[in-house]
Amino acid sequence: MSSLSGHERRRYPRYRVRLAIQFLRGEAEVAGEIFNISRSGCLLVTPVAMKVGERVDIYLPALGRPPQAFKVIRTRPLAGSWYAVAADFEPYLPDDAPLLKLVSDDEGPQEDPEQIF
Repeated sequence: MSSLSGHERRRYPRYRVRLAIQFLRGEAEVAGEIFNISRSGCLLVTPVAMKVGERVDIYLPALGRPPQAFKVIRTRPLAGSWYAVAADFEPYLPDDAPLLKLVSDDEGPQEDPEQIF
């Protein structure tokens, strides 16, 4: 019996992007960068440590949407004082069309933030 790879188990396709973002964490505005995104969530890098289960609103002007809520599902430290954060959108984005406009064709080290940080 064969097992499914991580990509095949995903509910929605994941797209490589390099998208600067901002979100409020308490009273502080925090900058970050999304490295990949799907209708259900994203992988972002931020200079603040976040906790699994934490919920914040993220501003995604490139998608032409109001602030989008997300919940942290996984986090890991990167080099220096950076953190990779996997997050689920709440609710999921309604369709892929706006995401397709953000897709990066660059073959550089964008898939995994650890290649950059």
